[in-house]
Amino acid sequence: MGLARFSVRPHQPPVTAMAHTVRDRPNKTVTRVVSFAVLASLAFVAWWASGALQTAIVPSASMEPTLRVDDLLMVRKDAFREAGPRRGDIVLFLRRGEPDYFVKRVVGLPGETVVVASGWVNINGKWLEEPYAASQRVRERPLQWVLGDDEYFLLGDNRSHSEDSRDFGAVKRADITGLVTSIIAPAGRRGRLSNPFDAR
Repeated sequence: MGLARFSVRPHQPPVTAMAHTVRDRPNKTVTRVVSFAVLASLAFVAWWASGALQTAIVPSASMEPTLRVDDLLMVRKDAFREAGPRRGDIVLFLRRGEPDYFVKRVVGLPGETVVVASGWVNINGKWLEEPYAASQRVRERPLQWVLGDDEYFLLGDNRSHSEDSRDFGAVKRADITGLVTSIIAPAGRRGRLSNPFDAR
């Protein structure tokens, strides 16, 4: 909807006309707000009907503190049509041979060498700062993976309570089905999920 344009008149309008104009302004503003809300709702419905959106429920504590059990998530299925997942993205994916979806965070990207030691992550020889990860760390022997051209290394934020790429290996891009963009329920946790590496 375009912005309305107003012209400035060189003379003072009559008092009655001015009062009438002032009374009309709130109604025009309300109309514009309602019209925008209707258009936004229609656009969202069309987006949903196109199959580009889906919802998912968090089944476990593996992504705490970012995601909690029974959080209802909004997932964009069209997010990776032009470019692949980025480090820090929370994604929905399938494990081959498993019927259910899983939710984890992208840590390693195609072509990288990933080392995980006691829950800490090293990428190509540099330790990764992960402000989203739970404070507790796990005792585990160092593990190393060299990712292929279409492989991603996914980890849960709650390293001591997560089954992830440390257990089932790298995940291929074709198996990553969407980007988790927001928590939509419960109401007290509703909000968008940002990539922690965007601000760097």
